[in-house]
Amino acid sequence: MVELKNKIYWVGAVDYNVRDFHGYVTPHGTSYNAYLIVDDKITLVDTVKKGFAPDLLDHISQIVPPEKIDYLIVNHVEMDHSGSVPDILNVAKNARIFCTAKGKEGLIKHYQIKDREMNIVKTGDTISLGSRTLKFIAAPMVHWPDSMFTYCVEDRVLLPNDAFGQHLADPCRFADEIGEDYCIEEAAKYYANILMPLGSIISKKIEELCNMGVAVDVIGPSHGAIWRKNTGRIINAYMDWASFKPKQKAVIVYDTMWDSTEKLARKLTELISAEDIEVKTYNVRKSDGSQIVRDILDARVFLVGSPTLNADMFWTVGGFLTYLRGLKPKNKKAGIFGSYGWAEGASKAIRRDIEAMGIEMIEPPFEVQYVPNEEELSKLKEYAKVVVQAVKG
Repeated sequence: MVELKNKIYWVGAVDYNVRDFHGYVTPHGTSYNAYLIVDDKITLVDTVKKGFAPDLLDHISQIVPPEKIDYLIVNHVEMDHSGSVPDILNVAKNARIFCTAKGKEGLIKHYQIKDREMNIVKTGDTISLGSRTLKFIAAPMVHWPDSMFTYCVEDRVLLPNDAFGQHLADPCRFADEIGEDYCIEEAAKYYANILMPLGSIISKKIEELCNMGVAVDVIGPSHGAIWRKNTGRIINAYMDWASFKPKQKAVIVYDTMWDSTEKLARKLTELISAEDIEVKTYNVRKSDGSQIVRDILDARVFLVGSPTLNADMFWTVGGFLTYLRGLKPKNKKAGIFGSYGWAEGASKAIRRDIEAMGIEMIEPPFEVQYVPNEEELSKLKEYAKVVVQAVKG
């Protein structure tokens, strides 16, 4: 049994095999965290993905008979957390559900739940479990309209569902056991690919929690490691990411046909890193796009390179920019480089996508015809100097 605080248990499931989550690559798997609070009223906070209900029920059974569950808290209706709600309701015949109004709509739509008491809660509402009080904080768009946080007042345990999580599977449950640095890095990747567009909402929600006097000893997210020490570290990281606080860092993303654009990318990496700047360089066709996005999260500058194909950018570059545009990065500058044959086009297409993000451009783009010669590679030094100035601000 894994205990967060006295009689508050992790009862979720670990998925070592999942490698794709909404198109976000998860090389380390994930966990679906659910929590059992044993008091006068036995309460389950969230469930697990469909197919993992046997694990959930087994973990609960090690503590109490599942049929004795009185309350089921549904923080979020997305199926990786609610997929086993029908299994729980089938066993816990008298369990009352607590969720937001949007959560009720989602549960009915997903699972046709009509014959069970569903209690709608909003920010500040509380329920007594006996010796404990649960307080609810609505968190719309962190990251669905139905989302909410559950806070155990007496134990200072925050169960914020998809906030503060990471996609990682590990036999250990706590960040201090797994390694805090590793957990922070995985949390950054999770944030960048799922929560980046919601930065202003997230920072306001954290401020709201502070204003409500929500003191936190333990953070139990719905994925990955639980924070029982140094909770301020993950909270402060979220505040930095939500404000797009940049590092002296540049990310170079490109694709190439006959190595001309790759030669430019390699030379830019060499020139910029020589100025004591962190540089991450990715051939987009050979790289994990979700890792590229993670590095763009805290970069001051990103450069996009492409050859021209059919008077347009290479399709792999276009696909990546489409993904990035939806994530709405801010507080960055972007530059363009590449090559072309008998006709240009890639630079204009990339510019169109970057300007649609509202990102400030580094001017002018750097392009060469066919293969870059020594004179052109020498001129690239001047372009690199402009990039370095943009990074160092």
